[in-house]
Amino acid sequence: MPDYLDYQKSIAAEFKAFEKRVRNLIDKSHWGEEGHFKEVVLMNYLKRILPKHLSVGTGFVRNEDKLTKQIDIIIYNNTFPVLFSEGDFVVTTSANVIGIIEVKSKIVPSALCEIIETANNNAEIIVGQSDMNLFNGIFSYNFESTPMRYADKLNDHDFSDLVKKQNFNQVTSRKLFYCVNHVALGDKYFIKLWPLGQDEEGKERFLSENPANYAPYYSLYNMEYGLAFSYFLSNLQEFIIKVATSNFDKELPNEMKGFLYPIKEGKEICLFERIYLNKKI
Repeated sequence: MPDYLDYQKSIAAEFKAFEKRVRNLIDKSHWGEEGHFKEVVLMNYLKRILPKHLSVGTGFVRNEDKLTKQIDIIIYNNTFPVLFSEGDFVVTTSANVIGIIEVKSKIVPSALCEIIETANNNAEIIVGQSDMNLFNGIFSYNFESTPMRYADKLNDHDFSDLVKKQNFNQVTSRKLFYCVNHVALGDKYFIKLWPLGQDEEGKERFLSENPANYAPYYSLYNMEYGLAFSYFLSNLQEFIIKVATSNFDKELPNEMKGFLYPIKEGKEICLFERIYLNKKI
């Protein structure tokens, strides 16, 4: 039988090994400049695991007269033409964008929500008036302090704009489907957005269920085995599968689920805190 858990554990070890190699070769005065290298490491990893019709680059996304800030990693469908491409630098339209990722060397608790808001602003430009879903991730190689410090900052932040419906006939806010939805804080802490909450068995709710039960929240997980990196990447792969099949409600086949998410009891056993976005709920 394949050992999917050890395989996924090795992903964190791989990223940490690359980071350590670079730090062993440059002195401390240049550590602040290694951020670009870390973007390249993640970009190269994604190039290995993503389907051939997807490419990754860094650059900007234009949606009519609006332009995002520079985005560390853009995942886009390469069967669509881009506006400009030179090496890994791209300027593209929103039509072919699948996901965006901001890459950080380390995120301290006090900076987390500001980084989330910047990524949300970029996503809002990309999505515009469309109904597209977007993988919107933040990938930090390191963390500082305790999970409670991150949870406190998220609890104190005003997310009311994300849950506010844009028109009266919406079941739930569209912003919940393109705002920051996955965060890796080092290899230990993982944050996932549940835009519709979960049912009693910890399964994601779908739009077909009773809207009265919807309660969007971030779940902060204190991941065992250093699996925060791999679960971030596994959620990206699951998102891509669902985009390809145009089915966000269908669950993955058991074999694929076991490969991507190898904790047999499920990651909910690692749950540290839920941060509800609608504080009235």
